[in-house]
Parts: sequence; C-alpha cells; structure tokens
Amino acid sequence: MKLLQNHLSVRACLLAVASTVLCSAVNAQQAAPSKVYRWEDSGLTTYQDRAPSSAQDNGHAILSKQGVVVKEVLSREERREARRVERDKELAKIRDRALLATFTTEEDLTRTRDDRIGMIDGLISRLDDRIRILSERLSVVDKRILQQEKSRGEANAQDSLYAEQHSIQRNIENAWSLIDSKAAERSVVAVKFEEDLIRYRELKTAMGRN
Repeated sequence: MKLLQNHLSVRACLLAVASTVLCSAVNAQQAAPSKVYRWEDSGLTTYQDRAPSSAQDNGHAILSKQGVVVKEVLSREERREARRVERDKELAKIRDRALLATFTTEEDLTRTRDDRIGMIDGLISRLDDRIRILSERLSVVDKRILQQEKSRGEANAQDSLYAEQHSIQRNIENAWSLIDSKAAERSVVAVKFEEDLIRYRELKTAMGRN
C-alpha cells in the first residue's frame, strides 16, 4: 500500500513538472515576436520587433521568428532608382512601338533622316550666304568710315555709318551663332537616327524570329 502511494506521488510530481515546462514553453512562444526587423545605421546592426522609424530610410529586412529573412525593404534611394529603371523600360517600349509604327521599311527611316539633315544643311548654307553678303556690305561701310575719318578725324564719321557698322557686325555674329547651333543640332539628329536605325533592325530581326 505504501509502495503504491509513493508511486502515485512520484507520478503526480512528474505531471506537475511537465505541466510547468509546457506552460513555460507556451508563454515563451506567445511572448516571442512573430517577426523581427533588422537594419544597419552608421555601421551598427539593430534588431527589434517593430519597424524602424521613418527617419531611418536606409532599408531594412524582415525576419521570421526563426531568423529567416522573409522580405527585404529597399531604401528610399533604391526605391527611387527602381522606379526610374521601370520608367525607362516603359519609355523604351513606347519608343519601340512608335518606331515600328512610324517606319514601314528601313528605307523610310533613312529617307526621313536624309530629309531632316538636308533641311539643316540647307539652312546652314543660306546662313553662309547671308554672312558673305553681310561681310561684303561691312567692307563697304568700313571703307566709307575710313575715308570720312581721314578728313574729319578719328571717330568723326557720320553716326549713321557707325550705327550701320555695328548692326552688320551684330547680324554676322548672330548668323555665326545660329550656324553653330544648327551644326550641333545636325550632330544630334544624325546620332539619333543612327541609334533608331540600329534599334529598328533589332526589332525587325526579333519579329522575324517570332
């Protein structure tokens, strides 16, 4: 009888211990956060059970309670760069569609390029002619001013001649400036069409394979 009582007493103790351990494990599991946030700031790594404040925007990782990374949150700069990359990709698709819709054949593209460059070359040529004419007129005015200054003294020629001289010089400078601008535009147009031609061939080749 006494042996049976001792056995029951030991069994009761074991059950009590097991219950205590089980409760402790449940409580520990309930107390443990379901996710952990990890980020670095000034070389220091921080772990906590809530997301970092908005002031910290260098990106962070979300970990499971087992310590496994389940999500990476990019920094503000990385998000901005990702948006820019996506926007560039979308713009590239739009340009590709426009390129194929605008030009039926490669010859259409090269003809359009030649027309655009030809228009710029024509304008540069007309500006060259204008500069030549203005230079000839300036030479005449300079001679008249020189003649009058010989008889009247330096800077004593007719005011209208000086005004005409300055006006012609200003027009020549403006014409040269416009030539420089159109020459730069011609270079940009040539490069743009060359890039379009290369891309057009790539798109047509891809379409042919499909």
